Amino acid sequence: MAERRATNKYYPPDWDPSQGSVNAYIGQHPLRDRARKLNEGILIVRFELPFSIWCGGCNSLLSTGLRFNAEKKKIGSYYTTP
Repeated sequence: MAERRATNKYYPPDWDPSQGSVNAYIGQHPLRDRARKLNEGILIVRFELPFSIWCGGCNSLLSTGLRFNAEKKKIGSYYTTP
């Protein structure tokens, strides 16, 4: 039962569904901070390493679960990493 209560969303008291989505009412993008370069055609994504690897540049071990950000640029109708 507790998991169903945790998925509730907050709706401001002065918001009306006829005004559109809550994000439009608040004035933010649904992707929030990830969409800050969307007008330049760049989407920011978060990657996580699925297994341990050795860095070819500095010869250090990058362990499983290491997270890093990447920018995906829009080329045509697809997103790609440079």
